[in-house]
Amino acid sequence: MSIVVPMLTTIAFLLLGLATDAHHRRWFDASVGFARRRMLRINGWAILVVSAAPAILIRGWIFGPILWTAALMTGAGLAFMVLNFVPVGKNMRKVDRRST
Repeated sequence: MSIVVPMLTTIAFLLLGLATDAHHRRWFDASVGFARRRMLRINGWAILVVSAAPAILIRGWIFGPILWTAALMTGAGLAFMVLNFVPVGKNMRKVDRRST
């Protein structure tokens, strides 16, 4: 059950990251529109807020916020690595051309 909290925070930070033009353009080859940016930000922040509840339910009021803080750091780190270091389809084709 405690894997739920890091999963929620990772999803939330991925949504917040995709709300930026640079990451959205890199992953989808299109600029993010106003409505989509707003939707991504609202959903990202909502999931971050909601992710505190399972942490508190799992560990209680003493260690729940500590678990949530650790999950926030883990989620932010994982989202950073995915958004910046995972190759995207068009970049993979460029790498294949160079290697031949």
